[in-house]
Amino acid sequence: MEIRDRGSLLYTYRPIPANPMTVALLLLLVVVTFLIGPLVAGPEGLWPLGGLCFLPVALVLGAIALFKPSKTLVFENGIEISLPLWRVIRGERRYYAWSDIRDVYPRSYEVAGSFLSPFASSAGTLVHTGIGLETREGRRLLIRFTPGSIRGFRSDSRGYLESMAVIRDRFARRAEPMVRTARTFSDAQVLELQAQAHAPLIPVSRVFLAFLLPPAILAAILVALFVARVTLTTPIVAAAFIVALIPPAQSMIRTLRRSEQRNLLLSELAKYQEHVREGASAGSGDSGKG
Repeated sequence: MEIRDRGSLLYTYRPIPANPMTVALLLLLVVVTFLIGPLVAGPEGLWPLGGLCFLPVALVLGAIALFKPSKTLVFENGIEISLPLWRVIRGERRYYAWSDIRDVYPRSYEVAGSFLSPFASSAGTLVHTGIGLETREGRRLLIRFTPGSIRGFRSDSRGYLESMAVIRDRFARRAEPMVRTARTFSDAQVLELQAQAHAPLIPVSRVFLAFLLPPAILAAILVALFVARVTLTTPIVAAAFIVALIPPAQSMIRTLRRSEQRNLLLSELAKYQEHVREGASAGSGDSGKG
């Protein structure tokens, strides 16, 4: 579709260049590489391993560049969704006409990399609200509005609120439904699903246990190897480390899977609530005309 067929531009959202988890990792690597490393190693440690010490920082910077998201543009006749740079380079589709969309509704998601923090993820503190789009072909799309600062961490960010308000106004002006395929829930079912969604993904006690076990497991393995008079070579020690990391790895994987299920549940509820909101708005509009 040509740009002139998109209609007037209603709203522009400029995402942050990188999500907070990536920025935190970059800051950690910068501190370790350029501050702690030279202090520990001394002047001769400013360029260790022939410069390979800078490789992690370079890799993270490269990833930030490749995953830098494009703008989200809301038009009168469609929407151009945000995609990371590498997908833009591949030429993936970004613009969708509203006539190709069957459902527009709030959709829950978590910050990328949040599974690395099962404590916060299980408590639901990293859940945000974006805009879910479902095409008539059955394809599901997600527009993210992750805030750029920890202070702004809230489920409904400013970008989401402004974008959704513009989209709702556009559909209301044209008397077109935003949601066409919502499931119907009774009040009791809604309360039950909300209780499930707000329940912790994993008990905090299990998370603590999973992250406290590795030192004990590693110590037990090393003691057993010492008693058995096994020579502690680098491959053997590395294998022991891998075994010790199994509990936290399982905790993170389980958290990620249950988080995906919770977000799907929240999105289904949000779609139904959006459908109900539309019906209530249409009813109040009709009564006002009468």
